[in-house]
Amino acid sequence: MVLGADVSSPRGQMLLAAGATLTDRHLRLLAANGVARVEVDTAGDDAAQPTGPALNPAQLEARLETRFAHNDPAHPLIRELKRICRSRNEGGETDGD
Repeated sequence: MVLGADVSSPRGQMLLAAGATLTDRHLRLLAANGVARVEVDTAGDDAAQPTGPALNPAQLEARLETRFAHNDPAHPLIRELKRICRSRNEGGETDGD
């Protein structure tokens, strides 16, 4: 995912600039600084996201657990990212690996 807007901490410290591609490290940084929501750039989402057969629920949950293994599963940002992944999977979208 690519940030659609700059992200600042609740104290006003600039954390990430718009256009940054979010990584696990970025998610940990955001969580550590109390950032629960970010704006994601959705322009070109259809072209950037390959489509294919949806994963079965067990495969999807295993993949999400691996991808988010180092994050707090109760954190609102992590819960939202997982919700988005599940929603995209229902539409048949995968991340290509």
